[in-house]
Amino acid sequence: MNLLTRYILRQNLYLLLLICGIGMGIFIFIELFDRMDEFLAAGVGAGTIASYFAFRTPFILAQIFPAVFLVALMVQLGLMLRNRELLALQACSVSPGSVAKSVLWYALALCLVQFSFSEVLGVSGHKAADRIWNEEVRNREIATRKLSDVWFREGDRIVHMGEVVPAAGKGRNLTVYVLDPEDSGKVAEVVKAEKFRSAAGDWALSEVTRTVPESFVVTREKSASLDLRTDVASFLIIDPKTKLESLPLWQLGSEIRRLRDSGSNIERLQTAWHMKLAYAASVLVMAFIALAVISVFGSLYVIVPVGLVTTFCYYGLFVLCASAGENGLVPPMLAAWAANALFASLAGARMAMGRSFHLG
Repeated sequence: MNLLTRYILRQNLYLLLLICGIGMGIFIFIELFDRMDEFLAAGVGAGTIASYFAFRTPFILAQIFPAVFLVALMVQLGLMLRNRELLALQACSVSPGSVAKSVLWYALALCLVQFSFSEVLGVSGHKAADRIWNEEVRNREIATRKLSDVWFREGDRIVHMGEVVPAAGKGRNLTVYVLDPEDSGKVAEVVKAEKFRSAAGDWALSEVTRTVPESFVVTREKSASLDLRTDVASFLIIDPKTKLESLPLWQLGSEIRRLRDSGSNIERLQTAWHMKLAYAASVLVMAFIALAVISVFGSLYVIVPVGLVTTFCYYGLFVLCASAGENGLVPPMLAAWAANALFASLAGARMAMGRSFHLG
């Protein structure tokens, strides 16, 4: 690591910690103000509230880190412009490309740090905070959470559960459509059960009605069993109310593979999987944006506002594309990476066009 890189790293880390502290304070204050009524209504103590925000902190930090890094980098480079440090570097034959290279390598390292931090401390902390919020504030125990209108496919059977308690492995109003193995578009039998209990490889049904559509033959049984391998506890993972960004990358990948085999719609999960990688890479995009802005403007009072406006535009496009991907309007990979590709290309093109930083 050369002297220039060490200098940039040391100065940026100081600003990064300072702005992170300010950003975290503002974020927590806003969330505390927003949820205070619910904390007071639930009658929870100060210790519970403190624990909730302590667990939330890593996740919040992972979310705001790209914007915080951009502000820190732009302030640092703006100060270097104002103090004529960049002019002195050029006078000593240190090209803008050398400065940009040091910044980009530093940003790439922070991409890995942000991804690792969000996938380890961020995910585990978010789960613990959610447990406090659901169990102690809203009194929603995971063990009693109910899902309704759940569909899945396993082999030649399409299953609909009217109501299911995934943690308990039981539910009501089960309907199984058994497809003809020779003609997958034809239903060979319809099995309905008022109640069911699931176990690996053996689902126990109660009050069963079997219907053969072709002959209209209907038979009734007090109990029956099905050799379904699907574990209904996994449906807690894909609860529509679940925030997919709070799930680890490996868990999302596992569910994508399982649901792809069952024929389910996986665009939402695939988009969330790619968004995790794209969001970590956004730290590098922020570095490109900062360097491009520095090459155009020479005043610190202009650099920071322009950078913030550009960042808001980036996040707006990022969220818009993500929404389109989750709804199947564009491919998940394109939806997650479109904002990164566009802003990195524009900023990179500007950096390639300029021969030096804006020093005047």
